[in-house]
Amino acid sequence: MSRPIDEPSADQPTPPPHPAGPFAAPPHPAGPHAPGPHTWPPYAVPQPKPKAKVSALAVISFVLGILGFVPPLSLVSIGLAVGAFRRIFRRRQGGFGLAVAGLVLACTWTVVVATVGGVAAYGLHDMTSGPARGKDGHPVAAGRAGAWYLKAGDCAADDLDRFRAEPRHYQIVPCDRPHRLEVFASARVPGGNTYPDVAAVQESARRLCEARTESAEVPPGGSIGYFYPSQGRWWLFDDRDALCVFISPTPWSGTVKPGSDPKAAKPV
Repeated sequence: MSRPIDEPSADQPTPPPHPAGPFAAPPHPAGPHAPGPHTWPPYAVPQPKPKAKVSALAVISFVLGILGFVPPLSLVSIGLAVGAFRRIFRRRQGGFGLAVAGLVLACTWTVVVATVGGVAAYGLHDMTSGPARGKDGHPVAAGRAGAWYLKAGDCAADDLDRFRAEPRHYQIVPCDRPHRLEVFASARVPGGNTYPDVAAVQESARRLCEARTESAEVPPGGSIGYFYPSQGRWWLFDDRDALCVFISPTPWSGTVKPGSDPKAAKPV
């Protein structure tokens, strides 16, 4: 029996599938799907940078800088601060501010200690450089001495009229020899540990010396003056004495006897 022409035959080949267009979905991959929701990969969370280690040299330099009033410690602090700066920049350590503070403190203490030490050395030199004193405390010979050497009972041969200011050195002579300047009395300027202002110290010295001049035997032709304690002598040596001096225009060999009037003017 014959078949119809339009009846498909099982023996005929199957036509190829329709080609995929440009907008066709890609074939779904075969195989089982991973369980759970499908999301994009998570973003990386920025982590804080680890804190830089503080330089031990900077810490030690700061501590020694505070204690820099002891001269060796201030010098050690300066050296440690320099070493701390090198480590901080090379190893990226912390403590830069501590190193700077230690360096500033150490330098400040170094300047202060050097200044105070210089003033003290100058004062000690002036007080000790001069003619030797006898058992009575008066010079036994002539010689040059600093201004801090003078005290009550000393005499000098200098002509003060040729100086515009108080001379830094005096030609000390025993008072039984011709002299132009004599320290005939001394008086303690009142005050505590704090140095008063210069004007107050000068006024106190003036009143104290005037009180000791009221009944003094002063040769004619001379003048009375006074020396007042400086701030350095006040702090370093607790020297608060005002020196009352007689100044003669010509050399003379007498001595001034200071007054002992109990009704002395009160110092300021």
